[in-house]
Amino acid sequence: MKIAVNNQLHLSEFRPSDKPALIECLNDRKIYDATFRIPFPYTDAEAFLARVAQAADQHGQPAHFAIRTSDDALIGGCGLNELEIGKSHRAEIGYWLAKPYWGRGFMSAVVSRLCQHAFEEFGLVKIIAHVVTHNPASARVLEKCGFVQEGLLRKHFLKDGQFIDVWLFAMLR
Repeated sequence: MKIAVNNQLHLSEFRPSDKPALIECLNDRKIYDATFRIPFPYTDAEAFLARVAQAADQHGQPAHFAIRTSDDALIGGCGLNELEIGKSHRAEIGYWLAKPYWGRGFMSAVVSRLCQHAFEEFGLVKIIAHVVTHNPASARVLEKCGFVQEGLLRKHFLKDGQFIDVWLFAMLR
């Protein structure tokens, strides 16, 4: 499956051959600090690839995608969590981008396209996102895509022994 984002980017399924690129891209403390599900140091791409393949089998189609350049290089990932096709009306979007590609508008284009795909293909009514309060760039991405901040969730996640405040954003169909 290939989903065109623009003339520079597309989304595709993750592949076993993505292991080295995943490890290289995700061994970045700044990505770890800005996300909830990506460990640091990042060493086990195999487990991630198995989880996304299992989710694709469960849903009958992918719910997590590799972000690729026009020459097919893996530069990030995005996906939908808490998704039960035909049962749930909402899902949580998550995303990351390799640091060399930050600040180019790529993630806004990807999030917008993934949300369109989710509403059309999965019949969702609501897509939510949690953003750590020390990551205003991610909040701006969501706002550019039409998400609205619904609230501040204090001490919502526990990471590295610290409670983390997050903003809750949502987009409705």
